[in-house]
Amino acid sequence: MLVQALAEYADHYLADELNDAAWEMKPVPWLLEISRKGTFLNATPRMKTETRGKKQVQVPVQMTVPRSPVARVSGHHPLLGTDFIAYVLGVGPWTLDKTTEREKEEKHHEAFVSLMGEAAAETGDSALNSCTNFYANPEQVEMARQALRDAKPGTLVALSVGEPLVEREAVRQFWRKHYQTEFAARMEGSDGECMISGKFGPIAPTHERIKGVASLGGQAAGVALMSFDKEAFRSYGWEQNRNSPISPDRALAYVLALNDLLKLDKGRRKDIAGIGFLYWLKNPADLDVIDVMDLADPAQVKKLLSFDPREDPDTNRFYMVAVSGNGGRLRVHHWADLALLKVKENLRQWHQQLRVEYPRYAGEEPNPVRLWQLLYALDRDGEPDDHTVLALLRRGIEGLPLGYGVLSTALTRLRHPGGGKAKDKAGDKKSDPMSLARLRVPIGLIRMCLNDLSRQQKGRNEMSEGLDPTCTIPAYVCGRLMAEFENLQRSSSESEVNSSILDRYFGLASTYPAVAFPKIESLAQKHLRKLRRDKPSAAYSIDGRLQELHNLLQPSASGAYPGRLGLEGQGLFALGYYHQKARSRSQAQDRKQANEAANELANESTDQESN
Repeated sequence: MLVQALAEYADHYLADELNDAAWEMKPVPWLLEISRKGTFLNATPRMKTETRGKKQVQVPVQMTVPRSPVARVSGHHPLLGTDFIAYVLGVGPWTLDKTTEREKEEKHHEAFVSLMGEAAAETGDSALNSCTNFYANPEQVEMARQALRDAKPGTLVALSVGEPLVEREAVRQFWRKHYQTEFAARMEGSDGECMISGKFGPIAPTHERIKGVASLGGQAAGVALMSFDKEAFRSYGWEQNRNSPISPDRALAYVLALNDLLKLDKGRRKDIAGIGFLYWLKNPADLDVIDVMDLADPAQVKKLLSFDPREDPDTNRFYMVAVSGNGGRLRVHHWADLALLKVKENLRQWHQQLRVEYPRYAGEEPNPVRLWQLLYALDRDGEPDDHTVLALLRRGIEGLPLGYGVLSTALTRLRHPGGGKAKDKAGDKKSDPMSLARLRVPIGLIRMCLNDLSRQQKGRNEMSEGLDPTCTIPAYVCGRLMAEFENLQRSSSESEVNSSILDRYFGLASTYPAVAFPKIESLAQKHLRKLRRDKPSAAYSIDGRLQELHNLLQPSASGAYPGRLGLEGQGLFALGYYHQKARSRSQAQDRKQANEAANELANESTDQESN
């Protein structure tokens, strides 16, 4: 259950915050400094520089501040020592020019000053007395307003007398007592069985707001996971959150967990296509599951590919929730609770299935496929729809097979590769869109889709990582033929052609081979005649491979080539094309290296003879 796992996260990772519920961490951009005599000294900014993406930004420094015991959507509920600027200083340049707004902020300020006086009288704390003297002098308060005249509405301001008030023990103790009293009054008359702990006791009528979802479509003020604020949501007359009864401490726990997971600097959140993927392990471990897909560190992937679950007794669990905002509510797209062993096995298969044969340069294998590369293989701007993104994540983490939708999108993108941000991500803008370097990622994805579909149809073999010379599936053989016809045209042309066979016929050949290949063969005969004249040995070699591939085709009643290829057939065509092209490139590399080695040996022999 999602909320149970979130509450466990808070118990495990946020125990200190749970044990002192009256206090919480928030970014506070301003410190209002007051002297021991109660005079205004200075308004000091509390900012630091952080790197976000490629930019350096100024962000407020975190500070421990009082947590409100009640929802502050209406009424006047001040905090102690630190609060919104309207509470701390009342009406000012930050106030909207409305009579109702000015009246509300005046009452906010009066309530804040009253609470400060009450705390000073009860504790006798010298710093609180200094603040009471400050508020008793309107001229000093006005000086503070002018010093903060550029502050935005809703800015948090902390009072300080030598040190921030919230760091003084007397202030903390007073607020804890005040928090408990107000919180208990809020809980009166709402007993029930908590759906998380199973214990009978007070039920939280409302839950705190979840922050950090503004960039995902939620309100900046916060969103709610559980909220029954309309008549239509209330069953059997149950008011507010009694429809989902949760005790106050468990309600606070799951909200604390979500707020912590939503922090960008925690490393447990990944935003993709407008969805925030929040993930964690039950017990801390040196493994970032999303990074294994997104960054795909070669050393980590290599270790994962040799992973054997039988040799790993790990009982850890992995959790992931996909969320976005919808106005004032938190939308949950998906929730996963899996054994970490199973996740590792799924990730191992993920990287295995994305591998396709690729020529080694300098004896090194290419880097593993990364998640962002797959996003560009599906959308020209790297931003496919949320259903596709979720399908990819679930395939890698849960092992859930990809279906025809992803296969169709990948094939469409393969046939129309140009445009969008993909130019910058894939490399040189002028590079060949059908080069092996560009094809490796989409072809790997297509192979994964095909093999996922094969597993659902018993008796079908999976497509291999490299060329399968024994495969007689017509669509696969036609793809290999396409690669050889392209090779023939390139070999017979002394200069770069303006419009290649691939440019003109790949889309048609991959969907209607019977229509495209007779035209391609007609052009191929011209290229062969030219090649026989200029490069007889190359012509003989290519013609022999074409004959071998034609022999693998199994003619049907409709002719030598299949009529129309469905999605799987189109995928097999693309895979066959890539496999043949990659094998030819590897063989060419081997021949080149062999010739270089032979030449080097001959040169050494010549040098020895001359000596």
